[in-house]
Amino acid sequence: MRTNQKTTLKITRVTATSSTGKETHDFVNLAVNPELADKDVLSIGDKLSFLQKFPIVSVGRIDSSVLAND
Repeated sequence: MRTNQKTTLKITRVTATSSTGKETHDFVNLAVNPELADKDVLSIGDKLSFLQKFPIVSVGRIDSSVLAND
């Protein structure tokens, strides 16, 4: 049985690039409703990406919950 379900929208951004071309990333993590479909989470992430100062590398979804025996 799953309890305490949580879902996080994770936006990965490029904040800098070194002289050798290596990118430095940071992340924006936002709690979203666990019942949202993947396409809805992606849509939210895409819309938020337009508000970001830095280029977006990816939009991800992280689901977590506590597992217990019945």
